[in-house]
Amino acid sequence: MIERLRRKLSYANVMATLAVFISLGGTSYATLQLTGRDIRDRSLTGRELQRNSVGGRPIKESRLGAVPHARNADRVNGLTAARLLLRCPKDTAPVSDVCLEKTSRAPAPYTVAAVACEIVNTPETPGRRLPSHDELMTAIGDFGITLADGGELTRNVYPSTKDVGGLDVLVVADPGGRVDLTSNTAAGAKAFRCVTDPLN
Repeated sequence: MIERLRRKLSYANVMATLAVFISLGGTSYATLQLTGRDIRDRSLTGRELQRNSVGGRPIKESRLGAVPHARNADRVNGLTAARLLLRCPKDTAPVSDVCLEKTSRAPAPYTVAAVACEIVNTPETPGRRLPSHDELMTAIGDFGITLADGGELTRNVYPSTKDVGGLDVLVVADPGGRVDLTSNTAAGAKAFRCVTDPLN
């Protein structure tokens, strides 16, 4: 067997086989030995880079477009982020989940104040209402809201202890949170302000 092989071997056959091994070995050697130091900065194109091999500072984020599957990422149910922020009418400020008027109105009895709030911007909007105790208390001191002298009306009402069938109305009496009751009469008139739902 060895004798038959030796007869078939020629100088050309041996050299061709040797050339194939050297060329294959040389290529793999070059591939294994090539490092980042061997490549000039910014000399490779995107097609020459392996997928997901570049990140961080080398990428200019301002030149990246929206990810195809995230075209709606800056919207929630079709609404932009700006539309989702609490938007209040110009003369009001956001307090809790409502918009409270920044300035108080002239003193009035509870029923007159309630109607005055209800007719604001109607029929274009559902109108406004008197604030609850906690809405008014939360707002005092914030957004430049100052409690009127003598306190302000809330929408919290109770059966009157003096006038059968009448109402007593809870009043926030001072910025410290002291409360008082006033009657729903001209004599019990107090300053008030209205609240409304956000525009969005």
